[in-house]
Amino acid sequence: MKTSARNKFVGKVSGIRTGMILTEVELTTASGLKVVSVITNESMESLALVMGSPVTATIKAPWVILIKEEHRFKTSARNKFPGKISKVNEGQIAAEVVVDLADGTKVTSLITDVSVKALDLKVGDEVYALVKAFSVILNVD
Repeated sequence: MKTSARNKFVGKVSGIRTGMILTEVELTTASGLKVVSVITNESMESLALVMGSPVTATIKAPWVILIKEEHRFKTSARNKFPGKISKVNEGQIAAEVVVDLADGTKVTSLITDVSVKALDLKVGDEVYALVKAFSVILNVD
């Protein structure tokens, strides 16, 4: 399956919590990284996910929010990945920021150039990549 989403996490379903309308699905990668997605019960049924199912989570770069450690605050984002910036590619309006996680996974965020300047983001900075569970798309083969 080809996709335009830049961020990909491959793992197995390690947690399922079903509600009246939505299901929370946790996947764990081979390196132990946990990613949480919230999908409709209908999607859960069509994907036929069960504990241990292989699954890929994808996240579009504009859905990744970056914060610096010294700017920590409480947030509703379920997915919080600490890492180090390895690339900042600035344009006139937006910038691509690549964050390397400890396990080697790269998370790309697309943010405004104003945000890069306001946070003073540069290669080598330690940051957190935040992603709301509703922004995580699950894929199965």
